[in-house]
Amino acid sequence: MDYAPEHVVFMEHVASGEHYAGADGKPKRALADISVLIRKSETWGIIGPSLFEVKLLLEIMANIKPYDGGRCVLMEQGMLRRKRVILRHVFYLGNADMVYDNMKALEYLMFVTGKLPIDKVDLQEKIFEQMIEYGLGPISLTPNYLLTKEEKAVLALFAAAYSGSLIIIFNLPEYDFDEVLAGVIARLSAFIREKGKTLVLGSQNCHLIEKACSHSAVLQDGKIIFSDTVDNFRNNYDPVIVTIQDKQAETMAEKLAELLPGCQVILKNNRLMISSSSQEKDPGMIYKRVLEAGFIPERMEINPKTVQNAYEELIRRHDLQKQLL
Repeated sequence: MDYAPEHVVFMEHVASGEHYAGADGKPKRALADISVLIRKSETWGIIGPSLFEVKLLLEIMANIKPYDGGRCVLMEQGMLRRKRVILRHVFYLGNADMVYDNMKALEYLMFVTGKLPIDKVDLQEKIFEQMIEYGLGPISLTPNYLLTKEEKAVLALFAAAYSGSLIIIFNLPEYDFDEVLAGVIARLSAFIREKGKTLVLGSQNCHLIEKACSHSAVLQDGKIIFSDTVDNFRNNYDPVIVTIQDKQAETMAEKLAELLPGCQVILKNNRLMISSSSQEKDPGMIYKRVLEAGFIPERMEINPKTVQNAYEELIRRHDLQKQLL
């Protein structure tokens, strides 16, 4: 893997200094052999079942934590393994504490953008309209001490988007962003990319990554097991062909499992999810089998391919492979 100027983040065979106690009693690196390339104007979602591993990777990426092996370059600046340095071109968000409680949301954004070479009246109008457009109108004039930590985090991301930093690292995988805030993050992500900046966010929320990110990396057992675009992730790893919603879903699951031996039929959240196989990949054929079974589903849809399904399938394959080794 070769470094190129368009790579704003270049990590090659990076290993952490932190260790776990392995099953055999020997120390095992928390992160080992991490390689990832992130380019300008991309938004990356780093996801994995371990909050600690996700947070640690982004801390190393931001030069908050030292690394113990490999090579790491940020914006053409090589990062020393042991020496932590504040990098001017990186805006790091590891908590929501940077949002001052003695201000209101709009007032805070005006404060942090105060040095921008823009007329302050025009800037306030622009930011206020942007907050309303993105879905933050209801909190724009709310005192910050009344906001949740998730709302404060999104407010801090808003501030980061207006900063001079070229890389924004949003390292809050433990935060629970609802549908509204996920939508705001998605809008801010698009705004950040338009400004030629790069956003890297740590998350355990597949829906957030689907809405907000152009690329994704999956971290499992201290290694990157997937690194590519979100679209390729969804299309290549989500095995679900169709979903069925019906009052008789449980009964249908038992019958269809017999009629579709080449498929996997799973009942999840009162929905039947029928996954692909080498024998049955045609939604029309599956619908025909459902009718032949004597069922007329209340609702049957072709699966649009989701990050959630792709993530669950990738983790399942990885765990199965690990068991076979």
